[in-house]
Amino acid sequence: MLLYVNILILLVRDVALSSILTTPSRGCPTCTGKPVGLNVASLAPGEPCGVYTLNCAPGLRCEPPQDEPRPLRALLEGRGVCSNVSSTTPTPQVYPAEPAPTEEPNEAPCRKLLMKVIQGLDAHLFKSHHDIYIPNCDKSGFYKRKQCWSSLGKQRGKCWCVDENGLPVPPKTKQQGNVIC
Repeated sequence: MLLYVNILILLVRDVALSSILTTPSRGCPTCTGKPVGLNVASLAPGEPCGVYTLNCAPGLRCEPPQDEPRPLRALLEGRGVCSNVSSTTPTPQVYPAEPAPTEEPNEAPCRKLLMKVIQGLDAHLFKSHHDIYIPNCDKSGFYKRKQCWSSLGKQRGKCWCVDENGLPVPPKTKQQGNVIC
């Protein structure tokens, strides 16, 4: 009887492993679903690769095709190619231009208050039932238009509108208790 149970377990295991190794991952239309040998550990140069495929061999990197308008999508779909790290040139990072802050970000009013609040927070404060106000700052360190107290349980905290220096201003509209600044 024990022999039959062991044989049954081995058969179930083989079926389960073969389905795992032959099923292409979702979101990868180029994956073929061919069985992958258990001794294959990485992909060779020129082989298709992606997020849901095996890793490229040491010294190789999975790169999206040149002139790909959506490189992350290509890697998610398995349309990358394993290539030598040394032969790939880094792509220049293009960042959108942001307006120059009028002051040093650490000296901006919202950032000053945020740093003071963070430095003064204690762990017991989060366990208590007190309202917490953490300023909502933009990238330049100034106040965002809408500021809110923390939520408490399932109750949303009270919100109000401010200018970039944190001075209260009247809201544009107020709908169902929600302030639109």
